[in-house]
Amino acid sequence: MPPPDPTGPAPAWLPRAEAAAVLSAALLRALALLRFQGSPAARHPMVDAFTYWEQAQTLLKGGDPFQEGYYQPPAYPWALAAFGRLAGSLELGSVRVAQALLGVFSVWALIRVGRALGAPRGRPWIGALAGALFGLYPSQLMFEHDALTPALSTALSVGGAWALTPLLLGAGGPARALLGAALLGMAVAVHPTLLPGAVALLGWAGWSHLRALPQGDRRMPVAWAAGLALALGLALPLAPTALTNHSRFGTVTLVSYNLGINLYLGNNPSWRDTMFLRPGLPFRELALQADPATRELPARDRYWRDRAISESAAAPVAWLSALGVKALWSVNNREIPRNEDYRCRLRPGQPLSFLAWIPIRYGPVFALGLAGAAALLARRAAGPVLVWLALHLPLVLFFPTDRYRLGSWPALCLLAAVGAGALLRPGPRRPVAIGAALLGLVLAFLPIDPRTAMDPALCRYGDANLALADEDEAAAEAGYREMLAAHPDDVGAHGWLAKIAAKRGDHQAAVAHLDVVLRQFPDHFPTLKEMADAWFELGDRSKTVEYLYRAYKVPGDRTNTGVSLVKLLRRLDRDAEADALMAADPKLKAHPKLQPGAQARD
Repeated sequence: MPPPDPTGPAPAWLPRAEAAAVLSAALLRALALLRFQGSPAARHPMVDAFTYWEQAQTLLKGGDPFQEGYYQPPAYPWALAAFGRLAGSLELGSVRVAQALLGVFSVWALIRVGRALGAPRGRPWIGALAGALFGLYPSQLMFEHDALTPALSTALSVGGAWALTPLLLGAGGPARALLGAALLGMAVAVHPTLLPGAVALLGWAGWSHLRALPQGDRRMPVAWAAGLALALGLALPLAPTALTNHSRFGTVTLVSYNLGINLYLGNNPSWRDTMFLRPGLPFRELALQADPATRELPARDRYWRDRAISESAAAPVAWLSALGVKALWSVNNREIPRNEDYRCRLRPGQPLSFLAWIPIRYGPVFALGLAGAAALLARRAAGPVLVWLALHLPLVLFFPTDRYRLGSWPALCLLAAVGAGALLRPGPRRPVAIGAALLGLVLAFLPIDPRTAMDPALCRYGDANLALADEDEAAAEAGYREMLAAHPDDVGAHGWLAKIAAKRGDHQAAVAHLDVVLRQFPDHFPTLKEMADAWFELGDRSKTVEYLYRAYKVPGDRTNTGVSLVKLLRRLDRDAEADALMAADPKLKAHPKLQPGAQARD
């Protein structure tokens, strides 16, 4: 990298521009919080947010929600629990306020990073532009509203980059290195897909620090002190989970055990279908293809990892083609959902619909970012580009979604600010930047698979889930029926409608809905039990026995179901079948409720 250009004082308007970027981010978050606060989504965390929230509540009560292992990274619920202890209680509203403040901090820290990196080349305003792009991005703001990782992981990662800026500029020392690396390590502990980017940023910092030393000092202990501090800082926050995984579960795993299933979702012959599987019954059907009789997370993780590798290796050309498609999807202007589609919150009439008017979108920012990357590579300043590529890599290796893409958003905003400067300033690199920006626009606006578009029926399905959480069964039923009007065989909607029908005593309707679920998911244990209960209420004992038999045969410990089945067989004078079941299952034979005296009393 050539030596930086001489710099003069920052323009007089720059502090006001930076303050405006921070203030606009704060005001936008305050308005969004006020509008969002009364909505059903503000009252009920869903999917991953629900899991994190329940884990944090368990930790606050002194329990251990991780007895079976870390399916998801535990650092975020630990952080929520710590916040709850400091605040005296854990409330969703206070968490949202705290995460909004973290978002404002991220804007401020990104401004400081951009100003520091841009000043040596006479462009200190890069930070203000990057901060404005980051702070006004609707997707970033909406994820801050939920009990999810992006607000905390982004604040930690951008804070780490800010702490490391002296090393990136050839100054600083071990203390800064340790602080910056520790913040990055904490970010990885919260959101593991940030690991490649953290390693790239630490490598850039270490290399820049080493190159800035005089030639004769590069082999001295002082030259390596910062490098050791970088490694130690990254390792320390990951040590608790890594050591627990080794001591308790006998595995070498840095954070959590969901890498395998996430790898498989985006790396198999049917990846276009699996990556869009919704939580609940659609996802559960796939998850149970791993040994359903065991709940050992390390074993399940290995199953999915090995299956992804074997299926990809069996069709290498198709796998490489899938990587190329995912790479195109990952930079598309369209936001691609995973568990929930946050675009539903921008619909007319929704509390956050005003965010749709903010003109910050991924595609144009990506085009500017590509221009910035081209300009930096042209002057052999590859560090920022490599960091963005490393942060973006999980979208291609796993699958492209909004939540993964937010991890690379701060770096892309910095590149976009550099790109804006390259496009505006005449010089030999301007044509390169223009060409890269045009290429970026083409890539970002290429048509992609229609299934990535927002589905209004899925939005209504989400509304129905929230209505059910509010115990408004009429509204929930209307939403699920709208889902079925668009997707008649949707197992999730049929499953919930069956529960609603059974609760109001319409067991015939419940049977009709459960039948649709079982045609697609014949071994789903809870649905089989619900079907047995429905037929029991309808008075058909033979159908009840049929579905209890099917439920009992589902892999796993089904002793309680077997007890119910044996007792019902006895009442129906089908003693030979009951005796055969007990003879084949030692747990049933020894069960106290099935002993002769107990059965007589029952």
